[in-house]
Amino acid sequence: MPAYLIADETLTDPESFEEYKRAVLPLITNFGGRFLSRGAIPETLEAGRDWTPDRMVIIEFPNMAALKAWYNSADYAPVRSLRLRSAKSTLVALDAGSSG
Repeated sequence: MPAYLIADETLTDPESFEEYKRAVLPLITNFGGRFLSRGAIPETLEAGRDWTPDRMVIIEFPNMAALKAWYNSADYAPVRSLRLRSAKSTLVALDAGSSG
């Protein structure tokens, strides 16, 4: 069952973030991931907490194991460091089958 990586990103170094985007795409593909939304500016319908999302990304993976394998892979580690230097990010993993 699919799993989703949902990211809220605020770019701090747009040029370096472009480098991150180029490097991360083949890694996501190698783990069976695909972008559902890439860099969309969200429309907030309700804001019950102090959170205003900036730039949202949604990536679908075949399952949670594939998502975590990508995130924890040795190949992603240096690319992740690039993201951490070029953006403030919150990443959430969500299993499509989770019902609380």
